[in-house]
Amino acid sequence: MHRVVAEILASNDWRDREFAKFKVNSSGVEEELWCRMCIPMVYAHWEGFVVSSLKTLIDHLNSLGLPASGVPTTLVAVGLADAYQFLSGKQSFAQRVDFTNRFRDLIQDTIRFQKTIDTKSNLKASVLRELCHMYGFRFERFSSLTADIDRLVNVRNSIAHGENSFVLNSENVSKYIAAVTNAMDIFERKSRSF
Repeated sequence: MHRVVAEILASNDWRDREFAKFKVNSSGVEEELWCRMCIPMVYAHWEGFVVSSLKTLIDHLNSLGLPASGVPTTLVAVGLADAYQFLSGKQSFAQRVDFTNRFRDLIQDTIRFQKTIDTKSNLKASVLRELCHMYGFRFERFSSLTADIDRLVNVRNSIAHGENSFVLNSENVSKYIAAVTNAMDIFERKSRSF
């Protein structure tokens, strides 16, 4: 088994063990309170898994020393990362030259990816779609799960901002755990192709 797959599987396995604990309120805490406490943790595992998996993938891609000419355009755009900041607003000629030099260096040398994954602090369907596009995952594989993941993000945000408008129960927690677990499994299966 490839190192990348092994690392992603290990990340998935310990999260599965955590999810099993969330499903069982063995501490005797009132159910609605227990569920409100579990929701942010379920979301944290979802975002944490995606970020750590992509960082593992980036480490692997960086270790390969790939030429820019040998990778998809989307990955070249990921590799340019901060260089695009020079393109916003009005640029001086010097800024355009700096960008052009960075671009030329990138396409002539091996491509290096930064290990910054921007989930916009809300890893909902629209952000997942963008990450999938960037790293060559088929977003359609997640389509049956995105409504539950978006709902999880919304409930998590409400809890984080002190809102109390959601009535939660163990069925809700189990449903969100199932959606996240299935999405993590899809991510893990895709990593086997790298």
